[in-house]
Amino acid sequence: MAITIANLTTLVNTFIRDDTTDSVSAAERRAAMDEATVWLLENTTNDHLIETYNLDYIPTVHHYRIDSTLADFLEPADLRRGEKDQEMPATHKSSREMAEDIGVASSEFAFGIERKDSTAYAVINLSGKYTAQKVATFDSLTADGGTWLSDGTDSDAENEAAETVEMTEGVGSVKFDVDVSNSANNRATLSSTITSMDFTDWDDIGSLTLDVYIPDATYSSSVTLYWGNSSTVYFSLAKTTDAQGNTIADGWNTFKFDWPDATETGTVDVTLIDYIRVDVNYTASQADDTGYRIDNLQIAKPERLVFYYLGMSLGWTAAATLTKIYRYTAETNVPFYSSAYEHYMYAVSHKAAAIIFRAMGLIKDAEVEDNEAEKALKPKQKIFPSSLTKEDRNFKVKNNNFNKRKF
Repeated sequence: MAITIANLTTLVNTFIRDDTTDSVSAAERRAAMDEATVWLLENTTNDHLIETYNLDYIPTVHHYRIDSTLADFLEPADLRRGEKDQEMPATHKSSREMAEDIGVASSEFAFGIERKDSTAYAVINLSGKYTAQKVATFDSLTADGGTWLSDGTDSDAENEAAETVEMTEGVGSVKFDVDVSNSANNRATLSSTITSMDFTDWDDIGSLTLDVYIPDATYSSSVTLYWGNSSTVYFSLAKTTDAQGNTIADGWNTFKFDWPDATETGTVDVTLIDYIRVDVNYTASQADDTGYRIDNLQIAKPERLVFYYLGMSLGWTAAATLTKIYRYTAETNVPFYSSAYEHYMYAVSHKAAAIIFRAMGLIKDAEVEDNEAEKALKPKQKIFPSSLTKEDRNFKVKNNNFNKRKF
């Protein structure tokens, strides 16, 4: 049976010896329970806090933004492959070590958390069961079986050329400029026929990735990818954010196009994909600009991974709901440990009583309740060991032996 905040209120009233709201309001009681539950979260880190999230990993993308998807994310616990593919556990590493692993193409299954610019990413390195297939290299205007051409009539693109200095892979990329007077459409289009490919293995399940260099992204709104048999028979999908879920930025952006989300125009023969088109879209405020680039179009089948993490939500709005909360607002709210291990309610209630006493200036009463809270929690900490996977600390600067220093 699920316990609610009303059950905790009854206990707190007993511990503070007052069931009226003359000195402590109902809202103040719940605020104390908020703080007490946070204390519990920080002192347990066990399986009762574990949440899971299904993540589709493709080998062309190593960073996956999680803060916008997992609002309750606190710390990682584990990353697991499918049951039949879980040959060894994933190593939890620092973001610095993950950067090196990715840079040297390490085959170790590892993950880390990188926090930057007020966002959090799961960083994953895995030589998975599915490999990416190159679709277009953009190494030259004619490298991919046809000729990459800009559309200066129905779009604003012009001056396409091979780029041999700025690229993300291979020996080149394709560069073009934008002249907004070329058309009334707010886009720049580049397209080509390519060497025919059979996309059957990725039909409606694959993800394509594409690198696009935007010199000034102030007015850029999206990038649209088309793949199919011709300019009239194709799949298409527009992306307003990059593969990490971030706003389009100046410089190189990697975009991920998930086939299941695409729109089909005509009837595409997926066994004979030989047409690619890329649109860089922008608002009417866009001005002329130079130095757009496109590179590295690949396709891959995602591998489903399960990301285990410690959540920081306090519970749910009510029993049988999935709406998480981070503050208790009603007596019908349900704490996270309800129906999982309800004996936590005693530690939380004692801690809430201590917080209330301290706010009232009753320091000795607060100390008594603090001790009771610790006594109630300690046995649980022994019964349920921490599920937090700590970072592996084996990082060393290469080519240095710190055990043989000479002074």
